[in-house]
Amino acid sequence: MARTGSLRKALVLAALIGLSFSTMGCGYLKNVRDDLLDCGTVAFGGVPPVLPATEGSKAVGFLPPAIGVYVEVTELFHLGALYKATGDLEWDRRGYGVMLDTRSKIGFGPVHYVRIDQTPLLASAYKVAGSEMDGWRLHMKEMTDPVFGSPAKIMIYEPRVSKYTGVLSLPYLSRGWQDWETISLEIAIPDPFILHTGYYARVGVDPSQVFDLALSLLCIDLYDDAAYTFLGDLKY
Repeated sequence: MARTGSLRKALVLAALIGLSFSTMGCGYLKNVRDDLLDCGTVAFGGVPPVLPATEGSKAVGFLPPAIGVYVEVTELFHLGALYKATGDLEWDRRGYGVMLDTRSKIGFGPVHYVRIDQTPLLASAYKVAGSEMDGWRLHMKEMTDPVFGSPAKIMIYEPRVSKYTGVLSLPYLSRGWQDWETISLEIAIPDPFILHTGYYARVGVDPSQVFDLALSLLCIDLYDDAAYTFLGDLKY
């Protein structure tokens, strides 16, 4: 009986210790998860010939709005032209979800123009305005780059106004200065002949974020982009 009682106490103590560690480190795990997601981007999507709408169906037409190829090798080298308006299943660094995504891109070398408009249908808080991540987004916005005036990290794409001229500016560092080293490939393909459907795919990686992930494992927040305290509370 004494042995049974001792075993029961030991099991209860082990469970309490396990629960304590699982809750104390949850902020650490969330920050590591976010830094892992920051390492890349992947998206797949398309646009059918007819879209559902609140007032009946809406015809896209015989030529789907999805055409072009675009390559980025950091912010310094762009090549190609692309336009697409599709619904995407998207992983965009620490943000992910189902998005209505319209983007126009054209570039040659360091000279480029990028415009992205997104409407989240079902997405993580990093991609949704008015969510619990508003404080974190404000923190990222306040850490501006002194050259281009870019926020540290951009998760919700919107037109940017130059703080120097007060007019719309070309969105250089469109992901934010922390992600300027992204290497990515985007392809949009129209099919006006068989299914009258457009297709889109994107894949990319940021080598600098891989090193940031390694530091995050050691509890070093080099970019000051951690959204959680070690105990799991929101920092902002």
